[in-house]
Formats: sequence, C-alpha cells, structure tokens
Amino acid sequence: MRVLIVTVGSRGDVAPYTGLAARLRAAGHAVAIATHDPFATLVGGTGCEFRPLPGDPRTILDAAALSVRVVPRVVRYLDAVGAALPDAVRPGVDVLVTGAATAPLVGHLGAGLGVPVLGAYLQPAHPTRAFPPPVSSVRSLGGFGNWMSARAVRAVVDGFSAPAVRTLRSRLGLAPGGTIAPPPVVYGFSPAVLPPPTDWPSDLRAVGYWWPEPPADWRPPPPLAGFLAAGDPPVHVGLGSLGDAPRARRFAGLAVRELRRRGFRVLVQGSVDAEPADDGVLLLGDVPHERLFPHVAAVLHHAGAGTTAAALRAGVPTVPVPVQADQHLWARRAVQLTVAPGALRLRTATPEQVADAVTAAVGDPRYRAGARRLAAILAAEDGAAAVLDMVDRLGQ
Repeated sequence: MRVLIVTVGSRGDVAPYTGLAARLRAAGHAVAIATHDPFATLVGGTGCEFRPLPGDPRTILDAAALSVRVVPRVVRYLDAVGAALPDAVRPGVDVLVTGAATAPLVGHLGAGLGVPVLGAYLQPAHPTRAFPPPVSSVRSLGGFGNWMSARAVRAVVDGFSAPAVRTLRSRLGLAPGGTIAPPPVVYGFSPAVLPPPTDWPSDLRAVGYWWPEPPADWRPPPPLAGFLAAGDPPVHVGLGSLGDAPRARRFAGLAVRELRRRGFRVLVQGSVDAEPADDGVLLLGDVPHERLFPHVAAVLHHAGAGTTAAALRAGVPTVPVPVQADQHLWARRAVQLTVAPGALRLRTATPEQVADAVTAAVGDPRYRAGARRLAAILAAEDGAAAVLDMVDRLGQ
C-alpha cells in the first residue's frame, strides 16, 4: 500500500514519525512523509519519500500559546498547508496517517479522495476529566473544569483550521459546511507513562512510542566521543525548539556556569549566552538523543514529548523546565513517576535551584531507579506494531 504521513511542527513533532515510517516501509508499504523543508534530510534518512509542505515549522509552537495576536499568522500558515496537501497526495495514496495538528485538514482530504485516515497523535488531544488540556499550563481544574476547558481549547484549535478547511473542501468538490466522521486515533506514548483516562472511549489507545529512526551510519563526532571518554558522565542541557529564544539562552548560560561550579561536566544543545570557554563543557550540534542520552548522568530539558520520551527510554533521571503546551503535562508525569525531583520554571528558576535539582536527580538513587524501571517497561513495548496493524486494516 501507499501510505502518506502528514506531520508539522518542531523536530520533536516530526522525528517520531520517521521511526513509524521506517517500520511501515519494512513491512512492504511505500511510505512518504509530508512535512516542512528543514526536515527533508531527516525523512530521507529513513529511505522514505519526502513531500514538502510550506510554512515555518515554528508557527505551530506559536499556535500553542492560544494568543489572539498569533491568530492571523496561524490561519495563513494552515491555509498554505491545506493548499499544498492535494499536491502531496497527487502521486497516489491508499492510507493517510496524520498528526494532531493537521488532523482537521487531512480528515477532509481523506473524505474528498475516498481514502481512509488514521490519527497518530503524540500528545493527548481528546477531552478528559483526568487532567487539563495539554496546551494549558494550569494544574487540574477538577473533573468538570478539565473537561470544559478541553472542549474550549478544541473549539479554538478548530477555529484556526476552519478557513483552510473551507478552502480545501471547495477544491475537493465537497459541499460547503460539511462535517466528517472522526478518524480512528492511536496515541504514540506509553500507557506506563500516561495511562489513558478512564473517560476516553475504548477505541482511543495509547499503544507505546514509535521511536525516531537514527541514521544507520551515524557515529559520534570526534569531539563528542573524546568528551564522553574523558571523565564522568555529563549532564545534558537542552531546551529543544525553545533553545534559541533570548530567555532560554540566558537560562542555559546561567545553568551551565552554576553546574560547572558544582563540578558537573556539561553537554549543551542549543545556544547559550556567554559560551563558557571550559574543557568541562561541550557545545553540540544536531546529535540524535537516542544515541546520546544513554551516556549522560541526567537531562535538563524543556519536557517536550520527544525529548521526554528519549530520556525515559535511556533510563536516566531528568530535570524538566516546561514552558508551553504539552510540556507541562510531561513534566508533571516525570515527577509523578519518580524520574525527576521536580519541575522548574524558566522565568523564575535561579541557577542555584537548577543545580540543586540536577544534584538531586544525579545523587538520589530513587530517580535513577525510577528511570531504569520505566525504561525496562518501554523496551518491552512496540507502539509501531499497533499502527502497522491499523494501517493494514484500513487499507483492506
């Protein structure tokens, strides 16, 4: 079968689908991934076809803020993506697989083409009483409050897509204002990390992670290999897609200096203010987390879904610093699962608090034990197999 995966957003929103694509391809399917140009090499490394989508991947991060000022930019972005989708499927497709951000558009695309659609989501997108909507930084509002706030967020997100959906339906020859049945959805996170809420329908399943596909010929660059061999396992500091923002650079710079003062060796991914000239610090470029994290003592990170999953898989304790969207949910879960001593706030955490948290994560055996216990569970799961099964059934 010909399978097209559609996903947008940051690298962490795209990389997991490379593992899924590689698994589908190994099963004999012809697989393409439609996403943004910066990820063409990432997709090509799987042996799958890359089909370009327009726009700046960071726009989805802006949309997560649910701010009025970003609405015009997000609407224009989704309009451009919607306009490009018919070209992305033109070579032919038998099954469409979509991430959450593009699900409204891909659902109508599938309806217009008569092609089945599978939702393959990385973050919880369905309302529940169990926790507040992941795009929110608030703690639980109680069962009814969580449910209603999730419904409100869903309405806002659907509003972002509404103009693009209208244009796409017109282009596909569908009646204006029509609705579609929601596609089946599987979630690419482990039920051991976030158990599916009991008020979700039984067909919403958390099937386990589908891990990014690392380049087969990847080797650590000599500076990294030498640094890892030169001393104790270092602490990894990286704030993902947020890492180039001025506040994040300042946070990282202060954190690195304090960690060095406490005697930790440090690996840094992303930018830092006043880069330290110190042989106990190494600045990294693009290094696969799945290859790097098993060699570190702890991970100080923004708690994005992909980075959180990579740290859990590696069995290392973490110190989450969530800023937006689902990062707050994964940070809370890391603390609840005893793999992190606590979550910090980017705006208010002092260098001393950062170093204290890292010291606890590395020095308290509870967090190492919790991380290793969870890593053993994840190693026994096969999330991609469930998606492969669903694709096979939809394509029949």
